[in-house]
Amino acid sequence: MMKERLKVRVGWSYNARYNTHHRPNGVDLVLGPLTPLARINGKLDSFTFIKPGYDLIHAFNAIPLFSRTPFIVTFEDYCPRVPEDRYVGWLERRLRKSLISDRCLAIVAMSEYALRKFRRQHQGCPDLAKLLAKTQVIYPAMAASVSDPKPAGDVLRLLFVGVDFMRKGGPAVLEAHRRLKARGIPVETTIVSSLRWSERDYIGPPDKKRCGAVLDSVTSTGVVHYPRLAHNDTMELMRRADYLLLPTFHDTFGYVSLEAMSCGTLVVATSTCAQNEIVEHGRSGFLLDIENDPAIGDWIWLYCQHRACYIDAYWRQIEKLTDQLVEILSVAWERRKDYEAMSAGAIRRVRERFNIDDARDRLAPLYQIAVQRTATSPPLRFYR
Repeated sequence: MMKERLKVRVGWSYNARYNTHHRPNGVDLVLGPLTPLARINGKLDSFTFIKPGYDLIHAFNAIPLFSRTPFIVTFEDYCPRVPEDRYVGWLERRLRKSLISDRCLAIVAMSEYALRKFRRQHQGCPDLAKLLAKTQVIYPAMAASVSDPKPAGDVLRLLFVGVDFMRKGGPAVLEAHRRLKARGIPVETTIVSSLRWSERDYIGPPDKKRCGAVLDSVTSTGVVHYPRLAHNDTMELMRRADYLLLPTFHDTFGYVSLEAMSCGTLVVATSTCAQNEIVEHGRSGFLLDIENDPAIGDWIWLYCQHRACYIDAYWRQIEKLTDQLVEILSVAWERRKDYEAMSAGAIRRVRERFNIDDARDRLAPLYQIAVQRTATSPPLRFYR
C-alpha cells in the first residue's frame, strides 16, 4: 500500500532553511539538529547520525551514517565535506561509499560552482559516473520580501554584513567609504559584523599587525558598526540600503546577496564562487573582478595562506577590490536615475532563479523515489 505522507528529517540551520525546507505535497518535515558534534569540533560537520523512524533524511552537507534510512544530501562545495585545509582521506573514502550506495537517492549541488567543485573532488574516483548520475543542481530559494522596486535616495547608503571580516573583504569596504567621502559623495556605510578574524583562518591573512589596525579603525572611519543584530533587524537595514557590498574572497554561496536582492537592494560582490550565478552584472548589481582559478571559480590563493607571499597577495587583492568599489559606486551615484530599474531587476532575479515553487517542483520527484521505496521496504532500524 502506498504511503500517504512522507516523514522527512531535515536540519534546522540557517542553510537548511533555504535548501531543504521546501516541502512538496504529501511531505511532513521534521526539524532537528544534524551536526551537534560540530560544536565541539568544526571538522565534524561532514557526517551525521539520525535515529530510525523517518522515511527519508534530507541532509545539508552532512552524510548520514549507520542507518538504513534512505537519504538525499544537498551540499555547498565539497561532498563529502573534507576541504583541503582539513582533508581526511579515510573519511572521504568512507563517506563516498555512502554516496554511491543505493541508500543515497540523490546528490543536490546548490550551484553550478558546487557541481564544479564536486567533479574535481572525485575526478580520480572510478565511480565518478555513478556519483554524477545522482547529481543535479537545485538553487537555494526564498521569496522576494518586497514587490515594488525602490529609487535611489539623496545619500549613498552602503551595507556590509558578514561575521568573518577579513575573508569577506571588509578592509576594502572601509577604504572605499573613506575614498568616496573624499570625492564629495554623501555616503553612509553600515557594518554588521563581529569582526571575527584569526591568523589560522583559511583566508586570514596571518598578518596580526595590519589586521589589528584595520579592525581597530572600524569605529574611527565614520561608519556605523553593529557587532551583531537579529536577522529581522539586519533585513530592515537591507531594505534601507542602496547597495550591499560583498567584496569576498570566498563564499561557498553567499545567501546575504540573495537576501539583499529580495529587498530590491543591489549587490556589489566579487565574481567568485557562486556570486556570478546570483548577481547579473549591470542588471541586478555589479561584479568585481578577482583572480580566479578559471576551471572552478575560486580565488587562486585559496588555501595558500602558508605560503610566504600570501600576505602580500591578500593586500594587493584588497587594493584592487577597493579601486573597483570606488569606481563602480562613483559612477552609480552619478547615474542614480537608473537605480530603480536595476532594483526591479534584482527582485526579478530572485523570483525567476531562486523561486520557492520551482525548488519544490524539482525536489518532488526525488522525494517520490523515497515514497516508492517505503512502499516495499521493511521497517527501518539501525544496523547491528
